[in-house]
Amino acid sequence: MNIRPPKSMPTLPAVLHDVRAWLHQYVSISTEQATLITLWVAMTHALNGFDFAAYLHITSPLPECGKSRVLEVLETLVPKPWHTSRVSAAVLMRKVDAQHPTLLLDESDAAFSSEKEYAEALRGLLNSGFHRDGKASCCVGQGANLTFKDFSVFGPKAIAGIGRLPATVESRAIPITMRRRTRDEPIRRFRKRDATAEGAIMRDRLAALLAEQVERLTLDRP
Repeated sequence: MNIRPPKSMPTLPAVLHDVRAWLHQYVSISTEQATLITLWVAMTHALNGFDFAAYLHITSPLPECGKSRVLEVLETLVPKPWHTSRVSAAVLMRKVDAQHPTLLLDESDAAFSSEKEYAEALRGLLNSGFHRDGKASCCVGQGANLTFKDFSVFGPKAIAGIGRLPATVESRAIPITMRRRTRDEPIRRFRKRDATAEGAIMRDRLAALLAEQVERLTLDRP
């Protein structure tokens, strides 16, 4: 699938159709799952129109089911992607507060089974970060200057890992359950340089088209 600039800007439905078809090239998922992921990607480009941002939970019962590949593909499509699997609790809160990235968190099962301080900090960030006023508190400073700060942690987040999330985080997430593909389900080899260039075209089209919809989305009361 070659993504080429059109002579004029395509419509939003056409771009969403292209994104869904492109997802199918790299990961073995159902049409319904591809549709959900595509709409989630669109949400990341119109975030100012939302008070809540549901997470994506990309899960499987076994390794090697394509979870990390989904995050790699999303990295090419979403605004300000931050693809990571392990950072300190302090970096996690500070970067989300300062940059409001689209967090693409891999290996969540390892993160939640790691040391208690990090696991609880991650859980706190995810519990609060799905709504616009969400805050996570952390100590800052040293010695006599030690105090606390409330970090703004709202933003879109896709979480990949084996098994289930903590219940409070799972209730904020849309589950995408993966399975190992069979031999008769061929997919395109993911070459980051090519995928980044193709994904950037669709990402920029979504950003331009959805910027026109933010005010209407803000006023909508579904």
